[in-house]
Amino acid sequence: MPAVGPPDSTPDQARVSRRGVLGLLGAGGWAATVLIAHPASAAGPAAPGALPRPRDPLSAVDERLASIPRTLAATFRGTGPATPGFGPGYVAVRWNGPTGAPDGGQAGPAIRLRVPDGTFGAWSPLRVGCPAERDDHAGAATPEHAVLASVRSGAPSACFELRMPPGASAVESTALNTTSGPLQRVRVPTVTAQDALASVAGLAQTIEALSAGPSPSAAMPGPLSAPLPAHSGSAPATSSPRPTGLAAALGPTIVAAPPGQATPVLPGPVLPGPVLPGPVLPGPVPPGQVPPGQVPAQLSPVPSPPALPAGPLPLRYLPRAAWGADETLRLNPATGQPWQPSYHPGQVITVHHTVTPNVDPDPAATVRAVYHFHTVDRGWADIGYHFLIDQAGTLYEGRWSGTDGIPAHRPDGRVVTGAHVGGFNAGNIGVALLGDLRTRPPTAAARRSLVLVLLALTGAHRLNPLGRVAYANPASAARRDVSSISGHRDWMATECPGGSLYAMLPGVRLDVSRSLV
Repeated sequence: MPAVGPPDSTPDQARVSRRGVLGLLGAGGWAATVLIAHPASAAGPAAPGALPRPRDPLSAVDERLASIPRTLAATFRGTGPATPGFGPGYVAVRWNGPTGAPDGGQAGPAIRLRVPDGTFGAWSPLRVGCPAERDDHAGAATPEHAVLASVRSGAPSACFELRMPPGASAVESTALNTTSGPLQRVRVPTVTAQDALASVAGLAQTIEALSAGPSPSAAMPGPLSAPLPAHSGSAPATSSPRPTGLAAALGPTIVAAPPGQATPVLPGPVLPGPVLPGPVLPGPVPPGQVPPGQVPAQLSPVPSPPALPAGPLPLRYLPRAAWGADETLRLNPATGQPWQPSYHPGQVITVHHTVTPNVDPDPAATVRAVYHFHTVDRGWADIGYHFLIDQAGTLYEGRWSGTDGIPAHRPDGRVVTGAHVGGFNAGNIGVALLGDLRTRPPTAAARRSLVLVLLALTGAHRLNPLGRVAYANPASAARRDVSSISGHRDWMATECPGGSLYAMLPGVRLDVSRSLV
């Protein structure tokens, strides 16, 4: 079966080029984002010629050759002992039935390695960390469990065995080595974090132009002559207008001027629709009323939040090729054919942790392990998350969404469906921090990168970082009322994204709202 949802109904020939969307941002990245000043409801449907003429910044992107080790994998059935013939860094364990003792005690699942003297070491409990899942597996009749356990022993070869709780069945394990396999030479595009996040943030005007009601038959002149798709599906429902932080962080706002007049550049942002100054309170506001302590937008100027620092963003960005995604693995497990993704309007963002080592000497290797775990061992045809962030703040492109460089999105602003919150994936953007954040908070660098990613995503989809969303899965009609920026535990019974990170989310939301990065 496909990994998620039904295929999207928008025809391929109606899609705007991703390079075209990136062209809207100009050479200045964050500082060159163009925003439309007038509400769509007041201005009427956007005419095709009203969209800026894009250029193609990716045509000049440099590529470099990189040597990335192939992933070694060996799968076993039963509890072992199992000898993969190489030193595993991770073991993926899957089984049906009970999870055992909640504290991972004697009755719980565990793994142990053979030590150099030929005996086995102590048992290490296997804990289900982030129980991510695709939509069509949510609520399965037979409980299915999966764990990705770090077992780095430093030995060139290792043997391990499992201890499973009474009643466990269909036990399988896959040993993974993502550091010592044969090297493969791959071409890696040189894409900065600034360009990647700006391409996401720049989707705001594309989404708005399409949602304003352009006729599907209206044609763009010149190179973009394909008809623009009408915005359909469940629109995101936010409780209040998107605050102005994103626009100020992106730089000066270019406001559409009346015909015959010069286009002014203002120091602060002008966003479509009414904007309330100050923090936006969560929860719905009755029509015609203003939250206490605030005044209508038309009666007060909109303050400008702090801007991002000048120059390139101080974090690395690794597209899929750069961290070593083996694209040949992206197959539909039911057919063996290439996976066909589905796309839906973005409604909400969910934060996770991967429950992998906190002090990680090779985070890219860990991302490759998570990729194999999700793609092959879980059968999701790809990694479940849209973005990942390591302890140094490095940003990784997650789930494949296309070939033109905008992470997680199609060029019309729709989000590729992931596999990170079972039953609620369509239109739900997953951002995962590498590490175990149950008792240990994320590093300052990881937190800062999280704020930057959320800033771009909330801006692109006009989400209020401090508000709530009445989420509706367009593929299954499943519904949930959650925060616009939610934690995994807001959707289901799980520790994810860890107690420490979850406790920080209110401050993260506030920083996104104020653009304090």
